[in-house]
Amino acid sequence: MNTAKRIFKNTSILFIAQVVNYILAFFYTIYLARYLGVSGFGVLTFGISFTTIMGVTADLGLSILAVREIARDKSISSGYTGNLIVIKLVLSSITMGLIVLFMNLFNCPSQTIQVVYLLALWMLFTSFTQLFYSVFQAYEEIEYQSIGTILYSILLFSGVFYGIFNNFSIEWFALIYLIVSGVILTYTVFIQITRFPRPSLQVNWNFWKSKLTLALPLSIALIFSTIAFRVDTVLLSLFQGYLVVGLYTAPYKIIEVLLFIPSVYSAVIFPVLSRFHVSSKESFQLIYVKSIKYMIILGLPIAAGITILSKDIILILYQSAFSGSVVALQILIWTVPLLLLTTSFGIILISMNKQVLAIRLTFIYMIFNIGVNLVVIPYFSYLGAAVVTVLTELVNFIMLFYYLSKFICKVPLHRLIWKPALATVIMSLFMISVHLNIFITVLLATIIYFALLILFKTFSKGDYNIIRKLVEKG
Repeated sequence: MNTAKRIFKNTSILFIAQVVNYILAFFYTIYLARYLGVSGFGVLTFGISFTTIMGVTADLGLSILAVREIARDKSISSGYTGNLIVIKLVLSSITMGLIVLFMNLFNCPSQTIQVVYLLALWMLFTSFTQLFYSVFQAYEEIEYQSIGTILYSILLFSGVFYGIFNNFSIEWFALIYLIVSGVILTYTVFIQITRFPRPSLQVNWNFWKSKLTLALPLSIALIFSTIAFRVDTVLLSLFQGYLVVGLYTAPYKIIEVLLFIPSVYSAVIFPVLSRFHVSSKESFQLIYVKSIKYMIILGLPIAAGITILSKDIILILYQSAFSGSVVALQILIWTVPLLLLTTSFGIILISMNKQVLAIRLTFIYMIFNIGVNLVVIPYFSYLGAAVVTVLTELVNFIMLFYYLSKFICKVPLHRLIWKPALATVIMSLFMISVHLNIFITVLLATIIYFALLILFKTFSKGDYNIIRKLVEKG
């Protein structure tokens, strides 16, 4: 199979796996939230957020590094993987020790402690699974990772509904997460030893030192971004309690589903940008400008529409127990237009080999988020945290846009925004004035919005021919 066909095959398989994963995760999260209630859901999401933050120390970017190193020289696979397994065993022990220490310092209830300990093991199993996924990626055998991703989603989906049917407690649901991760780890180990070179467990101090040093920039970026994304949930649990965490994270799950848009878009444009950065500056600038335009066109109506329909959305998905999440959703949804842009900007920055700058900006982003949350949360609770999330993403957008304007070209934002903004306002007035079924309202609003964009001549001939031009220039 030639390189182009292999890339297409791997991308397609992983894309399908991610779609299945997002759909199943969305449904089992919704029903789990309904079953556990606000406080119970808050305990579980706190445990996931806290162990995810702590889990960064169990990997430190080594899995990402493994993809690059093994892909370059597959003869090192056995010894390389064996050394990393031993390193990760040591890092996992340190991580588990830190989790126990923090749990005692936080003075959490016994139920929360049990949930966190179970989820800590879930996180560590997942960390080892990711290492084996790295080997699959290095050998460009993505189908094994895709099978694991789909299997994980199906098992967790089934486990959650089995638990709901049998009236399981929160601890049992945490155990389900652990059992499923154990099954997937067993699957990846089996594939590793039967399809790839068997890991040779080793302790090579020079190897450890060199790889940990190489992984340092990756680990720093990973630590900063993970803390920035998860820290608000942990701070809310410490200052306000688990009921508040439940009200805050319920709309967050809706945001996470919408983040599928920029993640897929970024995966598609990254290799193209990497090539054009070297071969065609004009095409690189074109993708940059068009990315801003298209993300604005997508982001504004999504944010406005969900703001208007937030009450219906929360009641349909989570029911009346989560009615306190309505305002939080109305605030948090405005991170989506910003995230559509900043995710694209981040990929553009990395395609330009500006990783060090990306780390610095992520650090500023993290510090701003933590600092303002520490001030705001004690007084304004989860609604304050929602506002801080939007402000943090705005700061991130401003920083990224400033540097990309210097490195690539200046983009007149007002010219790109006004037509989608006007169409969004008219669409919003329609949504407010009608009293139809929510699904009919969304359908009609979508038609009106894009009809207005066409009427306003928002799309140029270049937009219609963008794919053809990029293919020809590639």
